[in-house]
Amino acid sequence: MAKKILVIDDEELLTRSFSHLLEKQGYEVYTVRNGQDALVIIEEESFDLIITDIRMPGDNGVAAIRKAQEGLERKKRSKIPVIFVTGYADEKLEEEAKKLNPVAYLYKPFDIKQILQLVKSTIAS
Repeated sequence: MAKKILVIDDEELLTRSFSHLLEKQGYEVYTVRNGQDALVIIEEESFDLIITDIRMPGDNGVAAIRKAQEGLERKKRSKIPVIFVTGYADEKLEEEAKKLNPVAYLYKPFDIKQILQLVKSTIAS
């Protein structure tokens, strides 16, 4: 069974690029464009990894992941590993993100090989 990855980003081009790249590697990829939609799909599906942008309209990626982890904890479900990506340096958000123990915190543009290696090592069977 293919490992499932959720990509959260308000940039359509980035979500399509991630989908194409990860599906070529054999992963099942779901994409949403904001934190609110992410929370809904996390309730409905189980994921092996989340890749999320930090800056988005509405809930930023950090707030969405914090809420998702709290919801998973209440339901006695395991936390989902997270890779944060951002195009902007923001020390406050970076500190908040790091408190959630992400697998990585990457700045855009990132190296494709690096992200694929991170994904592979994080959700290796």
